[in-house]
Amino acid sequence: MFDFLLRDAAQREGQWLDLGGEKVWLAWKRHAKAKRLKLLVSADGPRLTLPVRASQKSALAFVAEHHAWILAQWLAHQPKSLAPLVIGESAQAPLFGQDLPIIWQEDKALRVYKYAEHWRIHTSARSSVRQVQAALLHSYRLIGQEWFTERMQAYLPELPQAPSAMVIKPMRSLWGSLNVANAVSLDAALLFAPEDVAEYVLVHELCHLVQRNHSPRFWREVEARWPHWRAQRDYLKAHGIGIKAEARRLFG
Repeated sequence: MFDFLLRDAAQREGQWLDLGGEKVWLAWKRHAKAKRLKLLVSADGPRLTLPVRASQKSALAFVAEHHAWILAQWLAHQPKSLAPLVIGESAQAPLFGQDLPIIWQEDKALRVYKYAEHWRIHTSARSSVRQVQAALLHSYRLIGQEWFTERMQAYLPELPQAPSAMVIKPMRSLWGSLNVANAVSLDAALLFAPEDVAEYVLVHELCHLVQRNHSPRFWREVEARWPHWRAQRDYLKAHGIGIKAEARRLFG
């Protein structure tokens, strides 16, 4: 089940795990404030946080005891393969947690229309899947620009300044960012998630205008504006891989 290989003292502590036939490195991180052993599994890999004085033997036993859980979490974080977008075939494009069907229509030019309960995509004989993906992304960016800008207004009075710009675009791993010029970037795939999840990410990035870090002070700023942020963060942890996979399918 396990292939334990502890690195020497000059290197970071950890061990190799056999997760579904794949050898994966489990990093150990000792923390002065840690009072107990704690496992975390993300798309970047598993990690064990442990107290400074925790023994190697107790850490190995703890990991062995939780191997099934680590494997389940690791598999849940693996990229998901979705059926490719094919013009004319049944497909859906989500918007704020609701799967909306795509209705295809032959036309002289490529156009994308968003209706209350469905999308209608007009394609010509020359339209390619790549062109449809680009048109869909353009529509999502327009929707996102309007939606995020509107939601942002409620938070501006309590911020030191407004963002210099807001950009909606596909982001490979992040959900949002704030650059040195105070421009906010938000992942277009956030429009697939429920509205409260998308708004949490917006609030998160706006709070970086106050604290440009993830210190306790930063999280207090988030808490003051969005008290239930942990639920939305957990949603992204649980469903983020699927959301990103859907974005690759629809946007290319």
